[in-house]
Amino acid sequence: MQVDSGGVLQNAGPASAPGGSAAPVRTAGPPGAGSGDRPPPRRRRRGELLPALPFLVAKVLLFGTFIAFPFVYTVYLTFQRGSLLTGLSFAGLENYRNVVRDTLFHETLRNTALFMLVVIPLTLVVTCAVGLLLSSRIRGIGVYRSLIYTPSLLSIVVAGLIWKMLIDRETGPLDRVTTALGFDVPWLTDGTTAIVFLSVVTVWTSIGFYSLLFMSAFNNVDPDLVDAARIDGAGGWQVLTKIKLPLIRPVAQVVLVLVTINAVQLFDLVYVMTQGGPGTATYTAMWYVYQNAFNGGSVPYAATMSLVLLVITAVIAGIFINRSRSEADDV
Repeated sequence: MQVDSGGVLQNAGPASAPGGSAAPVRTAGPPGAGSGDRPPPRRRRRGELLPALPFLVAKVLLFGTFIAFPFVYTVYLTFQRGSLLTGLSFAGLENYRNVVRDTLFHETLRNTALFMLVVIPLTLVVTCAVGLLLSSRIRGIGVYRSLIYTPSLLSIVVAGLIWKMLIDRETGPLDRVTTALGFDVPWLTDGTTAIVFLSVVTVWTSIGFYSLLFMSAFNNVDPDLVDAARIDGAGGWQVLTKIKLPLIRPVAQVVLVLVTINAVQLFDLVYVMTQGGPGTATYTAMWYVYQNAFNGGSVPYAATMSLVLLVITAVIAGIFINRSRSEADDV
């Protein structure tokens, strides 16, 4: 502060801080300046949400039309009797009681379980081995990867027709080769052989997709760990079993869940190759559902069996997922 000639105090400017530098002066500024220009958080969230609304509405409509409504209507049908054409009436738990007493449905579950026991380990072993080979660094590996993925590009129906022609008793080249070697293979005329053959065709159709998953997992293994193991004297088999396979366990568990779900839903190959025969040896659960829904059966009863299969599949998948999570927590 300074005193002028009239004795009036005047502000001489900002005071000097020690060392000769001027101390900063803070000013509040005009109203609405600085942080006051920002809109309230709620209004800002609304502004961010509006552009996304059309995409959210489309998602909700698609989910409701193709997933939520069919599921709710299926549950509704399980409590009905009659036909969609002649009309439905409330049946309570009658369809569920019929499922419990249906011996043919029990047989289809046994056939499906047998198919799962064959196709799940076969798929895991074959696709893991192929994935390991595809992850190796050899000349022309890109060509091999393309060729191994080719069966996955075919539809299940086309694949079934191809294999059915290969084993035809009159013109099938595969049947002629086995016959010339002295083997009379009952491809689709024996129940157990038919289940095994359906499993082989299923593995062939899915080998490309699952092999690429395993190949990616093997390629993501840290090479430093492999080099360290080899320096310590580990051989190829020890490196595979002690390092690579434990590290790709999460991918193997995903493949296990996917193969299990697909095995429960087996229908296409049965429709194309066996029609449930011989007898009811390849009558899978989904084939029985199809027969009841479209070949003179009961649509409400087919809906009930579908819901039961959904619960069974969810339980099996849940067991696998919980086990994988517990193993991950232990690690």
